[in-house]
Amino acid sequence: MCGFTGQPTVPDAAAQHRRPRLAKPHFGSTKTPQIKKDMLTLRYKPQAGTLLYDIRTEVDQHVRTDRDDLMGTLVSTAQLAFHNVAIDYKKGLWSFDQYFTRFQLAGRELSGDSLSLRENEAVDKMTRLTYEMKGHELSKVVVDSIKLLNAEAQANSYFLQPPRLLIPLPDRSVTYGDSWNEHRRDTVSVRDTVNIGITSGQYTYDVFRTYKLDRLLDTLQSYLAVVVATDSGSFAGFQSNSVTGVLIKINGPITGADTTYLDLFSGRVLMRTLRMAIPVHVEVSSATPFTDFEDVRSIVVLNESNAMKLKPEQ
Repeated sequence: MCGFTGQPTVPDAAAQHRRPRLAKPHFGSTKTPQIKKDMLTLRYKPQAGTLLYDIRTEVDQHVRTDRDDLMGTLVSTAQLAFHNVAIDYKKGLWSFDQYFTRFQLAGRELSGDSLSLRENEAVDKMTRLTYEMKGHELSKVVVDSIKLLNAEAQANSYFLQPPRLLIPLPDRSVTYGDSWNEHRRDTVSVRDTVNIGITSGQYTYDVFRTYKLDRLLDTLQSYLAVVVATDSGSFAGFQSNSVTGVLIKINGPITGADTTYLDLFSGRVLMRTLRMAIPVHVEVSSATPFTDFEDVRSIVVLNESNAMKLKPEQ
């Protein structure tokens, strides 16, 4: 057993060489420390084969007139096939076919009637698209037109069509908080021959989007870039009936946001969520104008187990 003898220990020879004192910091210096930013290059990396995405879209509708206060909802559940046709890495071009492998519509119409349909005319209707690797759409050819039999589904077909899964990515490297912009003008035609007469019309969605690299997300299986977009713009359109002669004009602002989860290693979109609100002013040739408020929520998830663990943000 060793005990304390009370004698001072001999200092080690190396300890006798004392370190020089550090100079005091000069707070008046104009030099600031340079912090290297975490720069990322966002890109898609298509591969041969087909990806399947599960889609759920909800459209809540609230119509308020001088006599009625009506509520309705449409819920579509579908699966989207995303089949690569041609990939040219040298030219940076990417062509693929997209089509629904299943599509079902449910909900409650403004009349109060419940709704449950399998819109078979929407299944296997193909659209071929050509994109740059950065997500800029170059060509869109509708091979087989999707046909929705329900009149309200036709009016909301902008949201029930196959979603635009690829957002444009910036040509430059970006870091957290960097943003880039996009402007799209999409037109949807309506032609309903199921009900009385022929109802035809056209709706235009003029949307400006500001994208921002919000953060990175580590899910253990994937390392994701989370890109958040703020949507704004305007909605306008009309429809008329050949028998009743009623003409309806519609217009209103668009506000919303969507979020894309991009796998940095595989270059695939694992999930995309959307939320959009459109308070619409409706003018009817045979009635008093009224307000139609639409609230849209959509989620698209890659049909793989590692992607299913992601939860949409509230």
